[in-house]
Formats: sequence, C-alpha cells, structure tokens
Amino acid sequence: MTMRLYLVLLLVPACVLGQSACNQLSMISRAGWGAVPPRARTPLSHPTQKVVIHHSDSYWTHVFNWGGYTSQGEYRDRVKEIQEEHMDKNWDDIGYNFLIDGYGNVYEGRGWDNKGSHTPCCNSIAIGINFLGYFEDDLPTSAAREAGKNLIACGVAMGKIRSGYDMNCHSDLGASSGNTDCPGAALCGYARRHFTGL
Repeated sequence: MTMRLYLVLLLVPACVLGQSACNQLSMISRAGWGAVPPRARTPLSHPTQKVVIHHSDSYWTHVFNWGGYTSQGEYRDRVKEIQEEHMDKNWDDIGYNFLIDGYGNVYEGRGWDNKGSHTPCCNSIAIGINFLGYFEDDLPTSAAREAGKNLIACGVAMGKIRSGYDMNCHSDLGASSGNTDCPGAALCGYARRHFTGL
C-alpha cells in the first residue's frame, strides 16, 4: 500500500506538468490558418524518437521581409505560403508537424499523428517543429520559445514523443539538398540547451 502511494505521488507531478503544458498552448487549427486539404496522409507511429527544430526563412527572405513579421496576419500568410511552396514540389502537404509564430501561437501542420516531410532521414521517427523567421543571429521571441517548450512537453505527456527523445537541429541531420544551416546558429544553440529532457 505504501509503495503504491509512493508511485502515485511520483507520477502525479509529471502528469500535472504535461497537462499544464498542453493547457498553455495557443493552438491554431488547420482551418484556422486556411490550410488546403492534404493530397494524402501517412500515419506516424508513436512515441517518436526525435524532435527536429527548423526555421522557416532564408537570409534573403528575412532581408526582403524587412527583418521580420509585424502581425499575426503576416505569420498566418507565411504558413499558407509554406504549404503552397511544399505542395508545388509535389509534396502531400506542408512539411512540418507544427509551426510557431512570434506571438507564441502554434499552427497545426501535419499534427501529431501524420508523418511529416521535413528531414529526409527521420520523417517516420520525428516531430518537426518550425519557428517562423530567421534565427542565425537572433532568437525567436520569448513567447515563441515558451510555446516550443510547452509543445514538446505536451507531446511527451500525451505519449506522442518518447520520454528521453533525441533533440536535433535540422542542420544535425541534413536536408534533401545536402547541408543546411537551418534552424540558424542562435536557435539551434538555444534548442540544445533548453528543449532537451522536457
């Protein structure tokens, strides 16, 4: 009896933490950002072994965007643009499982249950999270960083991401075109320090 009570007390904080992380997410559904229906879906097996961090913009996209986004509408338009770019490559849908804007909103891409198309080696064993913007020198906003932590913690609590998952930057694993700097040095360094062990 004492042992059972001890185990319950050990498990409750983890459950509460996961529940709290899920409750703190500001989720935007596919309908909410105006997603086009996918051409097809491939189920993703759980729990995934990896979390892979990406950013959305190249240096030149960042420059031509005057250094960033100034409204939620601009972020939403960028998510739609990414889906269009990916489907123009004959992909089934937007490649990422989730995308996060500077306000801390989390956009549903392929979601928890569908295999992404973001990291060639690992799509069948990873959740791909894209931070909207360019993060070579600067970090995402504090709201975006907190949303990233909560999203991963929520995934672990729901059994979608393995406890003890591997946290990778896209640059660790390579792109279909070869080497990549994604998600930028600043974000990659932050993710390695703060997105592990949630």
